[in-house]
Amino acid sequence: MEKFMEFLEKTLVPLADKLSRNRYLKAISEGFSILLPIIMIGAIFTLLANLQIGPYQDFVTATHLKEIFSFAPTITTDFLAVYAVFLIGKSLCSKLGEDANATIAGILSLMVFFLLIPLGVQGGEGDALVTIAAALGTKWLGAAGLFSAMIIGLVVPTIYVFLMHKNLTIKMPESVPPTISKSFSSLIPGFIIAFIFCLVRYGMSLTSYGSLNQFIYTMLQTPLTNLGASPFTFVIFILMCSLMWFFGLHGGMIVMPFLTMLYQAPALENLEAYAANTALPNIIVKANWSVYASLGGAGGTIGLCIAMLFFAKSQRYKTLGKLALPAGLCGINEPITFGLPMVLNTIMIIPLILTPIITFAIAYLCTITGIVPPLNGTEIPLGTPVIFSGWLAGGIRVAILQVVLIAIQFIIYFPFIKVLDRQALKEEAALESEKANA
Repeated sequence: MEKFMEFLEKTLVPLADKLSRNRYLKAISEGFSILLPIIMIGAIFTLLANLQIGPYQDFVTATHLKEIFSFAPTITTDFLAVYAVFLIGKSLCSKLGEDANATIAGILSLMVFFLLIPLGVQGGEGDALVTIAAALGTKWLGAAGLFSAMIIGLVVPTIYVFLMHKNLTIKMPESVPPTISKSFSSLIPGFIIAFIFCLVRYGMSLTSYGSLNQFIYTMLQTPLTNLGASPFTFVIFILMCSLMWFFGLHGGMIVMPFLTMLYQAPALENLEAYAANTALPNIIVKANWSVYASLGGAGGTIGLCIAMLFFAKSQRYKTLGKLALPAGLCGINEPITFGLPMVLNTIMIIPLILTPIITFAIAYLCTITGIVPPLNGTEIPLGTPVIFSGWLAGGIRVAILQVVLIAIQFIIYFPFIKVLDRQALKEEAALESEKANA
């Protein structure tokens, strides 16, 4: 075990540390974090419009509330790529040292995103096919264009900052107001960026793909989505996260950018299908992490908190369980991670790794067998209480499954915490004996 730990410490930990400090990954993660209100608004309105309760559906249909609720998702989840490209571009520019020009970089990223979307929309009118040449299609504004948005949001600021550092700018006198001066300084880099991507758009129009968006979707998004559909890929992320926490690194921050890249688009597809009242296409979405795998925080530690609170005999662990359980029920388990601690605790590494893998595997099997429905794609924000998060993401059956998974967490963690509890009890008894003899 010691040799294995040494190997991980020498290889995996330095790699994880580099990934956690990578500016490009952090920009993606930060961009989507800022997007959370938009995602949640769209998801909540979708749920309000489509809750599959007979009397409720009759009510919202009769009162036209169903139609009213449908407006918000159209300009939130269906336009998510538009918001994402701006926020990722702005975030990356700040991290590349040009915080003062971050908004301009975000705007330029948005401009390029629209620039690369080919004009022309086809629609049916009776038996005839009608083409509106000047119309901007919405196909690439939502889930289908999310990968394009991420790539553009990383590439454009990189070019922009490079050009700015080469002093390819228009210098204005100091008497000119800063806002105007900043706009003029960005004129040349903006023109160069626009010209580059005009060439890209023209070049892609000559290919069989027709547009860069279609190329990215075909070559990257579809294969990566298929990769993410495998439960083994998800298990690898769980394993990485648990190992990082064991070594004291924030595993969630390390894996979350990758989870976003792989599972945000499938989540949007599920949400769109849910809104359309059709079969949900994806078994694994981003919410599988918080609803199933990381139930109660990294390592799935709600069951551990319950075991400590009700079955620990030492004051150390009983008190820790009392303090950690309320936070754990809201998906926050730093009190456990650093209070137990889980960090560099060789006794707890086994349940730390096994528990989230087992709970995810059980949930996956329950989903593919139809015991619970696939998650509807709703983004579950940090701090959402368990059971409510399950109901929000998939309904009452998912909420019930969460209760079952917490019981399984308890079973897995119980023998390991009992070992630690006996040690703590002996230490407390020895300490009391010392005090009595003093």
